[in-house]
Amino acid sequence: MKCPACGHPEMVSKTQDETLSYGGQSLTLHAMRGEFCPVCDEGVWDSESYRRYTEAQAALLRAVKGDVSGEIRRIRKNLKLTQAQLAEAFGVGKVAFSRYERGETRPPAPVVKLLKLLERHPDLLKEMNTV
Repeated sequence: MKCPACGHPEMVSKTQDETLSYGGQSLTLHAMRGEFCPVCDEGVWDSESYRRYTEAQAALLRAVKGDVSGEIRRIRKNLKLTQAQLAEAFGVGKVAFSRYERGETRPPAPVVKLLKLLERHPDLLKEMNTV
């Protein structure tokens, strides 16, 4: 395999630890396998190591930023609304909140802030529906 970064003609198989860091937290993945360039140290993980890396990366982001999808679901249920009703109140597509709650799409920050306000002041929902 040719190095994707510097073009060196040969990569070397290695097993190594990889540390991910984000927002002041870090996580070390042990025994990660891949092909690495002896010149620039660029690497390409094997499929299992890549899967572990992406799962750990997502978990680290959730740990630092919080589980927004779970928070949206909790607030919606506390407001006793369906996903479709909440989407209509916000003026977004019918499946937007389904995607937010499943973690498929990260909601815009203003949506999350407004939901938190609605949780503390549910009477504001009536005003949203009259706009």
